[in-house]
Amino acid sequence: MKAKQLSEEVYEKLISLDYARKANDFTESGDTYFDSLFQEIQDAIRSFPLSYVDHRNDLMDIDNLDGEQQFYVFQNDLGFYLVDTQGYNYPRYITELHGFEPQDDSIERMESLIRIADSQIFDSVVKSLVVELANEDFDKSDIQKFLLHKLNKVMKKVLEK
Repeated sequence: MKAKQLSEEVYEKLISLDYARKANDFTESGDTYFDSLFQEIQDAIRSFPLSYVDHRNDLMDIDNLDGEQQFYVFQNDLGFYLVDTQGYNYPRYITELHGFEPQDDSIERMESLIRIADSQIFDSVVKSLVVELANEDFDKSDIQKFLLHKLNKVMKKVLEK
């Protein structure tokens, strides 16, 4: 959802959260406790684009955000963060969203459709790979990239048939 689609009341509450201005590091962000926000604010935040941004990135090096989309949610190993660009192309204001979990009904639906045995096999294989790679001193971010790479390769093969 874009800022101009928000009610004035929701917009005013969103811009008045505990943001850090022009932070370079995620650890410098403000703090917002998601569960303490009114439901309308929570719904608005869940409607914003969700992007993975590595926690090691300098936030001021990000300059490819769409100024028309004022609010974003960034996710990384440290947590979830609400970003307000104020119309710029970089994360001008940032606050950590403590207790935030993205809501995706399609994931719940797919989870209910797959066979329990397939889910257990998948979980077991992923757990085994994560443990093995972590024991080889790969960090969480690298392991996630590898697993996503493997998953994309398999999906490409299956969907090309």
